[in-house]
Amino acid sequence: MFSMMLMLACGASETETIAPDATPDVVVEEPAVEEEAAAPADADNSAVVAKYTATCAPCHGETGAGDGAAAATLEPKPASFADASFWAEHDDAHVMKVIKEGGASVGKSPLMAPFGASFENDAEIEAMIAHMKTFQN
Repeated sequence: MFSMMLMLACGASETETIAPDATPDVVVEEPAVEEEAAAPADADNSAVVAKYTATCAPCHGETGAGDGAAAATLEPKPASFADASFWAEHDDAHVMKVIKEGGASVGKSPLMAPFGASFENDAEIEAMIAHMKTFQN
């Protein structure tokens, strides 16, 4: 009787016999693993910091205060990312447009060059904006 219940529990019909030492084939499927979304844009912060230092800091300064070495000769002065009012007045889409298309694209200084070609994609620019926001007081 016990072997009959064992056979039925293992999926065998009453007419099938399972050898006592046989193990029924059991297929265990791994749960589907969704591919993890791309790492957050700021995952490799060192690359973002390096790009900021090389591209933005000459005008906007190491701490984003608008006091880079080139700022002394610029008129109007570069924006200060350390100033919370800058972020209150400009959303990410605006800042992205300026980075991609230059200051003239939003009626600001034509001296702010378009840097869109120096980024591989919008995610890199978003990571840059996130880094720039870390400067605000």
